[in-house]
Order: sequence, then structure tokens, then C-alpha cells
Amino acid sequence: MKKQFLLLFLIPFLVIANESINFEVNLMPQGSDRYNVIIKGNISSSQIDLKQEFRKKIHEICGTRFEIENNKFVTIDQDEFNKLSIHGSFKCFVNSQM
Repeated sequence: MKKQFLLLFLIPFLVIANESINFEVNLMPQGSDRYNVIIKGNISSSQIDLKQEFRKKIHEICGTRFEIENNKFVTIDQDEFNKLSIHGSFKCFVNSQM
């Protein structure tokens, strides 16, 4: 009986732990080589996950020559859950700027 109760207690945590980490990425060009990006995570996303996705998106666009101008974490109350997101801006450098 104790094992069944324990199993019923742990099932919701196992479902949340197995939730895939999907990000909603909104990229907004702001002129010459400048971009704003908003990355929304799901309920199991951490700041580390969002930061890694933020840097991955920058590398996809700029390669290795960029400057992160700012970033901040924001908590969004959506669907009765608190979801973490990161808002930031960055600038890509071309060869003539360095």
C-alpha cells in the first residue's frame, strides 16, 4: 500500500521532469546589425536553459563576433503557471567594425 501511495505521489513530478524544453523565440531586427530577442520557456525552464538558448540564437545570427547590450529575466503568469523568459538585445560586428 505504501508503494502504491508513493507511486501516485511521484507520477506528477515524473511528468513534469520528462517535459521537453521548448522555447518560443521572437527575434526583432532593429536596424543595422542590431537585434532584440525574447525567449519564452516553459514551466520547467531555468535561467541557465534560457541563457544557453539566448547565446545559441546569437551565434546562429552573428557567429562569434557580437556584443550583448543587455538582457533580463522576466516571469510571465500564463495558463496559471509562472513561466520564465529572457529579454535582451545584441549587436553583430562585421569585419570593418573591429
